[in-house]
Amino acid sequence: MLWENLRCEQFEEAVKTAKGVCVVPIGCLEKHGPHSPLGTDTIVATGMALKAAEQEPVVVFPTMYFGDKSGAGEFPGTVIFSLETRWHIFRETCNEIHRNGFTKILFLNGHGGNKDMLGAFTRAMMQENPDVMCFITGVPSDTSAVLTEILAAPENYSYLTEEDRAAMQEYLDKKMVGGHACFSETAHCAYFCPEGMRLDGIADESGDSTHRFDEFKAHGIRTHFEWMGNYPNSYHDSNGYKMNERIAKAYTEHRVPKLAATFRFLKEETISNEYFKEWRPKQK
Repeated sequence: MLWENLRCEQFEEAVKTAKGVCVVPIGCLEKHGPHSPLGTDTIVATGMALKAAEQEPVVVFPTMYFGDKSGAGEFPGTVIFSLETRWHIFRETCNEIHRNGFTKILFLNGHGGNKDMLGAFTRAMMQENPDVMCFITGVPSDTSAVLTEILAAPENYSYLTEEDRAAMQEYLDKKMVGGHACFSETAHCAYFCPEGMRLDGIADESGDSTHRFDEFKAHGIRTHFEWMGNYPNSYHDSNGYKMNERIAKAYTEHRVPKLAATFRFLKEETISNEYFKEWRPKQK
C-alpha cells in the first residue's frame, strides 16, 4: 500500500492491515557506474518495498532521496544535502508517520552510505521522541548466496536459459565481488527500471579498486576518503559479469519473499513492544 495512493477514508484501515508498520524506502542520487541511473538506490529500495508489500501488506511511505552523500559531487546529477537538512527531514517525517497512527517505522535502506547516518539518527530519536520506534533494514545483496540458491532450484526459474545459468555460474566460479553499481544493484534496477539501464555499458569503466587507501584499512582507520580514492569511477564491481532481463527477474523474484518475511516478522513480533513499555517510563 503506497501512502500517497490511499484516500483519507482508506487510511485507518490501511494502518490496521499493516499492524502499525510503515516502511520508508531511502536511497540517494549519485552516479552508479556507466550503466545504471543516478537514482538506482531509491529505485531499488522503492521497488523492493512495493513488491514485498504485495506479499505482506504494509504501508510504504514516499521514497526519500535525501541520502548521506558527501562526495562524488564531481559527477553530474549527484545531489548533496547538508546533515542539518537531512536530520530535520527525517525527524519531522518520523513524527508525522507516528502522528498518523503507526507504531513501527522501518527504514528500508538502498544506499550503503546511509548506514551510519540512520544508526545515529534512530538512536537520537529514542531520546528526542521516545514514542517513536524506528528500525533499519537493507536491500539484501549477498550475490553469491543468491545465485547459488537460484541455480540449485531450476524448477522455480524455468524462463532462465542455459546461457543465463552459465553466466551466473561464471560469476561464482570466478569469485567476482561487488559493492556499488554491482551485480545485485544492476539486477534489481534492470527489473524495476529497464528503461534507465544501459546493460551493454557494464564494462565501459573499471570497477576495480586503485588500492590507494588500503593501508588505512589495514591499520583499522576509517576515512570517507577511502571509497572515493579507491573507486574514482563511483563503481565497485568485477565488471566482467553478464546481465539481462531474465537474470534480473530471477534475482529479484528470489529476494522479494525474504523481504516480505522481514515485514511479516516486524508486524507480528511483540518483543520490541514489551520492552518499549518497560523502557519508556524510564525516559521521563
